[in-house]
Amino acid sequence: MATTLQIHKPYVLKALSHPLDRPDGPGKHTIGEVYGQLSGPASKKRKRSELAVAIDGDSVHLYDIPSAQAITSYLVPPQAYFTCAPYSLRWRSATSKTASRYTYASTQDSLSAKKEIKLFKDVVAEAGNTTSTTATYVHRCAKPVVHLSATSVRTSRDTLTNQDTPAHDVIAVAADGTLISLAGETLTEKWQSSPSILTQELPSNTGCHVDFVQPALAADVIDGMFGGKNELFGVFQEKIHRQGFNPDILVLVTSPEKSESSRQRYLHILALPTERASQQVNQQNVIPIFAAPLPTKTGAAKFQLDVRSGTLQELAEGVLYTYAFNGGIPRLENKLEVPEMTSFLRLSKTSVLAATADSLTIYNPVYRSLQATAPLEVGEGASCELVTYLASREIAVGLRGTSLIAVQIEAPKARTSKRRAEGLLADSIRRGLPRAQPTQKRGHVELPPSAILAEALPGTMTEEYLAQLAADTAKADEYLNANNLKGFEELLAGQFKIQLKAKKEKKENKDKKVNSTTEDKTETLDLPEWSWPSKRSDYPQVDRRWVFYAISRVFSWTSSSENPKATHLSCRLAESSVLNYLVDAGHLTISNIKSAFKEEIRELGDQVDNVIGEELPAVLVEVDPAMELLVVYLSSTQTSPSELVTSIKLILSSLDLLNSASAPKLQELVLRPSPNATTTSSEADKQPEDTEMTDDDAAITKQLDQAEQELQLTEYLAATTSSRYPLRARGLSAAFSKLSACPSLPTVQTLRRLLTTEEIVCLMNVLRNEMIKDGWTTSYVADELPEEEQEAPPDGSIKLIADLLSRCIDAVGLGGWMGFDAVLASWGSQQDAAEFFNYFQNEVSVALEGLNETVRLQGMIGEATNYAKRANTLLSAAAKPKASSEGEGTAVVQLSAGPLPLGLKTEEKIGLERVRGGGEIVQRSMRQIGMFVSKKRRGYEVHRISEEGLLSKGSGRPSLVVQEAL
Repeated sequence: MATTLQIHKPYVLKALSHPLDRPDGPGKHTIGEVYGQLSGPASKKRKRSELAVAIDGDSVHLYDIPSAQAITSYLVPPQAYFTCAPYSLRWRSATSKTASRYTYASTQDSLSAKKEIKLFKDVVAEAGNTTSTTATYVHRCAKPVVHLSATSVRTSRDTLTNQDTPAHDVIAVAADGTLISLAGETLTEKWQSSPSILTQELPSNTGCHVDFVQPALAADVIDGMFGGKNELFGVFQEKIHRQGFNPDILVLVTSPEKSESSRQRYLHILALPTERASQQVNQQNVIPIFAAPLPTKTGAAKFQLDVRSGTLQELAEGVLYTYAFNGGIPRLENKLEVPEMTSFLRLSKTSVLAATADSLTIYNPVYRSLQATAPLEVGEGASCELVTYLASREIAVGLRGTSLIAVQIEAPKARTSKRRAEGLLADSIRRGLPRAQPTQKRGHVELPPSAILAEALPGTMTEEYLAQLAADTAKADEYLNANNLKGFEELLAGQFKIQLKAKKEKKENKDKKVNSTTEDKTETLDLPEWSWPSKRSDYPQVDRRWVFYAISRVFSWTSSSENPKATHLSCRLAESSVLNYLVDAGHLTISNIKSAFKEEIRELGDQVDNVIGEELPAVLVEVDPAMELLVVYLSSTQTSPSELVTSIKLILSSLDLLNSASAPKLQELVLRPSPNATTTSSEADKQPEDTEMTDDDAAITKQLDQAEQELQLTEYLAATTSSRYPLRARGLSAAFSKLSACPSLPTVQTLRRLLTTEEIVCLMNVLRNEMIKDGWTTSYVADELPEEEQEAPPDGSIKLIADLLSRCIDAVGLGGWMGFDAVLASWGSQQDAAEFFNYFQNEVSVALEGLNETVRLQGMIGEATNYAKRANTLLSAAAKPKASSEGEGTAVVQLSAGPLPLGLKTEEKIGLERVRGGGEIVQRSMRQIGMFVSKKRRGYEVHRISEEGLLSKGSGRPSLVVQEAL
């Protein structure tokens, strides 16, 4: 059940005094956050549960939010008004109870237009005495200051008092992009940067206006906005670490000053100077690290940035845009439209608190849903401006009119803190926001007719079709019962959309039949010959019910209750072309056979897949002892490990490669009678019973029978092992390829179920022979090559062999390998298990060495080829004759042929232009050129850019001076 957030009734935290009017309008309240830091190297600034409230013409007040009490206040002249939110920092020493509070405010005089930055410092000693001091800095920027913040406090030890003293800087950002650094204790100016740092990305002849500023630490920016990639932060001499060197960063959002109502805004990331660089007075040390445009153009906007999660949110014209960062580039993640929204606060990644004129609402911007809402009291006459959110106390603070209001937001307590922060999809069900319908309609586009959808798929469930299907199946059964195979095949050929050959063509192509046992039987039956497609993909789509019907008529199923010793599956129409169609079209799958015999297979239960997988390949071999039908079945059908292992066992048994008495022998497959052949008596049976044969006659008859069997076997082997008919080789390749693609666990279980330990080891020997035959154990750098060059095996064969060998080893198991000496003894082998494993290990080691040599040769050849490509332009330029000014002849340079200088690199010129986001081509700065040059140098080299190189940027030929530290 979905649980929701709960917003308690808002209450007034503090009633503020009315501000005095400004020259350009009524007075305002500006509110800033308060931070605290403890002395120590690992201490960081943390947001406190306090607020700094600046009132125009009055003072700056500090309030404690939980207790709703005023901490202190600082007065300002009546004619002074604040240009930005104040900034307050509380620092406390770890060695004593002395605490210092620094409060900074930027004011402007309404009479003299003087712009000042004020410091209000309070030092509370251990005895409770408070010492207050003030300092003022007058700046002459053309625009007022829009942001104040302090850098991380650097703690130093005072040798006289033996106490820690803080040292930090104040960063002021003017509206035109000017940055000012002041000493935190005395407001002495350290450096000032020009707005040109921010105007490089803006269009020319337009000023810069700063819309948003937020300080951050470099480690948070790298992890949150750049995904942990710190390539752009190589400007620092030290490695950035969260617990070590972690400099201050400024994230700014700017827009052109002279722009229309819809502005193109840019995101900037600036690196502030380090502690050593900040000690150099009157030197600009701000480094621009990154800049990118925001994807959307909006008018007046409010921003919030969560650096740790890498989320930037923008509120403009009642639409909340959420941006995520991919390598620093902002990407629009989602958009939430709430027209009445005036301000917002980010609670978590999936929760946003929005304020309207009369309510406070929590939205989920990811799922575009409303989570909770609470009304505001009517009568204030002003909208609510949300200020800050205290996650530890779940309190949101806002300003409405002249009152500070607070609201308690309670998350579901039934969830953990992580789930409470993330949000659930269940919370958004039935709470979605309505989407704005687009006013512009799509234009009507004429699409070409689809060739796939032009006609309906076969098997339409209409009454006419079902009636015709029942009539056709009944007619086919009549043909089959009357032993009219010709009419049966002609009817099924029409249903399968296969053309029949003419009689003349049939007589010419009699020798191309696959399943005819004898030529005399084919002539007597006079079956129609089907015209097979050239490719399997050319088979038309047919109704699956006709496939089920054909399987049920071509094959038969015998239940175990009728004949326990017989196999369940057998073939009734071995000479029919319907069998060839089912095999070649890939319809003999286990699922189709189960659908064809769904009533008969119920007695097997869960073992039906294993039974069909074991018996189907044996039935195909029984129908076609030449195994052509089995090879076609393996190539065209989607098979499981049961069919594949059974097929491999049959093929290896035909090659006499399995030392197992249970495996069918080749002689049995060749001499097995056809299932449809009538039983005839032999000449010996036709003899009268009283005729007695002598021992010599019996011996001669036995020798003649044995010679006839050997003759048949020789003819079969000559037909199936010749180079023109590599049937079993193709069958093994197809079976091995499909078996390696099957999941490993079912394959190992099938090997254990269908093969004995001796047969699995024989299969491993076959795979080892394939590995040796394919040349994987032959050295690539061997001086002697084989006399007969064979075709190179595919590159993936070694992976296939390795996978199957691993599964065979797992199938034998630990117990099988421990008793492997008994297996070798049963074969009559003189070697033991240790020698077997030693040979096996040597072969695998040689194959692995070959792969390593291949990788090494590939690297050497690739390195030489890349060098040749890069050096081609240099060689072409050197080959061209150059005319001198004195008219002297040019010397012909002959390049000696020799080995390529492996390991060397050609010098590539660094371009002076770069392509920025959006396709704009801009000039590359000297800092960027130096960064690319430094990446090209090795670790022990010192590269310096000379003064001539800096001055030759316009000429396009920078002069670089390299000094190596040997």
